[in-house]
Amino acid sequence: MKFLTEVRTRLVDRTIDGTTHQVPEPYTVRTPKLPMDKDRAALVGVSGLVLALTLVAIVWSTYSIGTLLGGGVGYAAGVVFDVAWLAVLLLEWLARFDPAKRAFPRKVGWGLALVAAGAIYLEGQLAGSWEMAAVGAAVSIVAKVLWWAVFKHIDKDLAPADAAWVAAEMSKANAKLAIAGVRRQAAKAEVAARLELLAAERDLGELAGLDHFPAAAKITAEQVSEHEDGSGRPEPALNRANTVREQPEPEANIAHLARVELTAGASRQEALDAILAKVPDAKQTSVEATIRRERNKLDRAAYR
Repeated sequence: MKFLTEVRTRLVDRTIDGTTHQVPEPYTVRTPKLPMDKDRAALVGVSGLVLALTLVAIVWSTYSIGTLLGGGVGYAAGVVFDVAWLAVLLLEWLARFDPAKRAFPRKVGWGLALVAAGAIYLEGQLAGSWEMAAVGAAVSIVAKVLWWAVFKHIDKDLAPADAAWVAAEMSKANAKLAIAGVRRQAAKAEVAARLELLAAERDLGELAGLDHFPAAAKITAEQVSEHEDGSGRPEPALNRANTVREQPEPEANIAHLARVELTAGASRQEALDAILAKVPDAKQTSVEATIRRERNKLDRAAYR
């Protein structure tokens, strides 16, 4: 048996002047050399040869089908025929543990390879050479047959009981993926619903606050008549430099004051007394209704 010498590192304690640190220290280890896996090397070599032949088939079919379609973009269409069944080979390899799932891409690959071979044969016949038509079509068929032989060698056949066990494990894993996807969608929907509810409550709070601004929300007939002349047209605004129009300050927002008092821990009666002290002109019934509404909002938010 052959051995290999490997240089590895490990941490050791080193003390200088009473201070200890861990520093790396190299050391050598002899490990046995594994023998070459001849089966794997042979499989890699065969796969490389088949892949090289497949590339030749793709180039040949691309040229033939592109010429049949008049050149130009016809060459791009020609690539589709062989690349399509070559892509199906990857699906067949991914389904190597599931014979039922593996059968469909294998059938599709044979169909695509036959279509490519038929197109190459037709182009050769139109060119007047049945030899070229037959050989060109055979190249794609041979490449497909060789791939079929390679996959037949690497197929993982399972006993019926083992296949059922693998199917059960895959079903369990797929169920977990499905549950995770559904929960993610449900979480997104829940977030969207809560954001909509918060936005609606904010809008309701703003509208409730506007109910306590009668001076800003209503215009009396006397205010209109003050700015109209006898003809009923509004009087133009003065544009003098020494004229300053002072806007009346709006009344206090009762809803905001109620939220502040209730959030601070005040009872309904204490909040009522505090608000009436700040806004003596407010109606007591209206203030009580506002406090009751804000108390309900805070209670709903606490139980979410």
